[in-house]
Amino acid sequence: MPASQYLYEVYVYIKLVYRERQLLFWTIIFPLIYLSVIVAVFGNPGGSNVSFSVAIQDLDNSTLSRALIDAMRSSGMYRVAYVNSSLEEAMRGGGYDVGLVIPRGFGENLTKAKQTYVTIVYVSNLQSSEVARNSLESFIDRFGSIYVERIIERVGGYIPVEALRYMIFMTKPINVSYTEVKRGYISTPGGIKTYYVISTIGFMILYSGLFTSIGSIVEARRSGVLQLILSSPIKGYRIFIARILAGLVSILITSIAIILLGVALGADLYRIPAYTWISIALLLLVGAVGTMGLGFIIAPFIRTPEAATAIANMIAFPTMFLGGIAIPKFLLPESIQIFAETYPLSRIVDSIRNIAVYDWDIGQAIQYSAPAIAISIAVLIVGWILYRRALEKALENP
Repeated sequence: MPASQYLYEVYVYIKLVYRERQLLFWTIIFPLIYLSVIVAVFGNPGGSNVSFSVAIQDLDNSTLSRALIDAMRSSGMYRVAYVNSSLEEAMRGGGYDVGLVIPRGFGENLTKAKQTYVTIVYVSNLQSSEVARNSLESFIDRFGSIYVERIIERVGGYIPVEALRYMIFMTKPINVSYTEVKRGYISTPGGIKTYYVISTIGFMILYSGLFTSIGSIVEARRSGVLQLILSSPIKGYRIFIARILAGLVSILITSIAIILLGVALGADLYRIPAYTWISIALLLLVGAVGTMGLGFIIAPFIRTPEAATAIANMIAFPTMFLGGIAIPKFLLPESIQIFAETYPLSRIVDSIRNIAVYDWDIGQAIQYSAPAIAISIAVLIVGWILYRRALEKALENP
């Protein structure tokens, strides 16, 4: 088969993709929609600070009560709003995470070294409200401790050393030191978006590979093209190679579209060295031909295009999740993680994500994905054997 014939097969398949709406949706449109949605929802880890809406009734309106409220605002953790009506009713309405009532005499009691009280209003059995309550309680405790520390600083010169030491201990018995750890690349917006770009390419290969291979024999048989090809001097293995090339071109086109969309959405794909992209492309190639090999194994047993589409969806959709391709493996139950660890395409996609996001070197990636590479090649060989038998049967029973 001359090169022009291979190119013609590719051309025919691309036309098929744009003609068949289901094929167009699952192999091109769906991955792009998925990437846009997943980046919009999860693409900015830690990008915004946690904050709580707080309804406040300041019945004291003293210097210290206003200082407490100002401190809450300045912390960035609380969005403060004054409420004149019942706090309980405001909380039931769902407009606030937590409420705070500062009673009359709050500032005077603190000034006279008398214990004072505030009331925190929250919704029980509502996680966001209970978290807000715990946060506000800790903040008020810290505000009180700082207030006492300031008083001790002012009067410390008039108090015996031992008494002063004891007072400081009572105010703050434990000092906390902090060690800052810079987050890893995966925790940055660009890193997590890169992770999802690779994941999207992975499950796109799953869909495109299965649709290409499962539908190849079925569509050719239905349209009568298969009998026409078999009556020609073209050898079976060349038809097989042409189908694989057609699928790879489709995968290449969609991969480029996904990468461009990922860059537009903020993925740091440019940080991956050019020579590393060669390794990534080769790993994706192996994953693609392995997936198409699986499709060629299934294809001879399917008779109609509708059944081919249903079978491809039935395999691809659950596998993209249960195989840890579209989502991280650690989110899966332990029993399902066993499948994700052994599924070849999942292991190959994992290797690529580790190269792109976790800075694995190429040797590590190849070692990790070696079993998957071997299985993918074996599946492709089995797929070719069954595909060849399907061609022979089609020739015997046109």
